[in-house]
Amino acid sequence: MSSPPYYGYYMIPSAYVPNYSWVREYPPVQTDTLNQSLQDYYKLMEEGYRILNKLSEHEFAFRVMTAAQAGHRQEVDRLMKSISTTAVIKSGYTPTGIGITVEPKVQNEPCCKLAMFLKWGE
Repeated sequence: MSSPPYYGYYMIPSAYVPNYSWVREYPPVQTDTLNQSLQDYYKLMEEGYRILNKLSEHEFAFRVMTAAQAGHRQEVDRLMKSISTTAVIKSGYTPTGIGITVEPKVQNEPCCKLAMFLKWGE
């Protein structure tokens, strides 16, 4: 039996390679930010309920859908933003439905967002 050619290194069998177990250091767990996000998300859910209740009003839904069908994006945005003064409401629509995103009105980075898609056509 011949040995493999020498290319400037030797292959060490894996049995001779030490088994290193890497220990990662993580900072201590802090749940304060998560708790604040949860509290803010409850407020967003209340805004979501407010949006759903407003869209369930026939006259309002008719105005939103009519503006969307006519391609009046600014009117759809105005109608959606009229629902809430405590959250940022963004909407996008297609012939089959409307997508609504609700974020808290904050100066710094938002903690969370609520997204909905409601079908309104085939």
